[in-house]
Amino acid sequence: MPRLLPAVLAIATLAQAAQAQTVACDLKLNVIDQDPAGLNVRSSPGGAIVAALKAPGEWVEVHVIGQSGAWAQIDGATLYTEDNAGGSPLYQGRGWVAFGKLGFEEFDEHVRIFAAPSEDSRILLKLHTPDGTKQPKADVLGCSGDYLRVRIGAVVGWTRDYCDNQFTTCV
Repeated sequence: MPRLLPAVLAIATLAQAAQAQTVACDLKLNVIDQDPAGLNVRSSPGGAIVAALKAPGEWVEVHVIGQSGAWAQIDGATLYTEDNAGGSPLYQGRGWVAFGKLGFEEFDEHVRIFAAPSEDSRILLKLHTPDGTKQPKADVLGCSGDYLRVRIGAVVGWTRDYCDNQFTTCV
C-alpha cells in the first residue's frame, strides 16, 4: 500500500495541472465533423468516450466553456433543423471534443483579427466581406473568453467577428 500512495499523488497532480491549463471560454461553435458515427464527446482531453453527437445532415452547435490544448470543453450541444429553428438539446453535461472538429458558418461582414484576445490588441488583419463575397477559409484553433483563435492563411489571431447560425444572417 505505501508504494501505491506516490502513484495516486502523481495522478492527482497531473489532473490538477490539466485543470490549471484550462482556459475559460464562452462561445458557440458548429460541429463540422463529417463522420457518420458522430463527434465523440470525451470525459477528459483524449479520455474515454462518453457520447457521440450524431445528426447526419443537420446543424449541431456546442457551447464551449473551456480549452485545454487542442481540446474544447463543452457543457452541452443543441440540434437545429429548419423545422425547429429554436433547437432542441442533443447532449447535456460536460465533456471534451477536438477543436479541429468545430467551426462556424461565416465571418461577419467586417472582420478584425487581433494579435491577442482583446479589442485593445493590435489588429493583424481586416477583411470586408459583404453579402455574396467569397469568405476566406478559417481554421478554429482555440478560444479565450468570447474570442475565437483562428488561422486564415498564414495569419493566426483572435476574433469575435463570426456567425455560427446557419439559418439567419448575423450582423
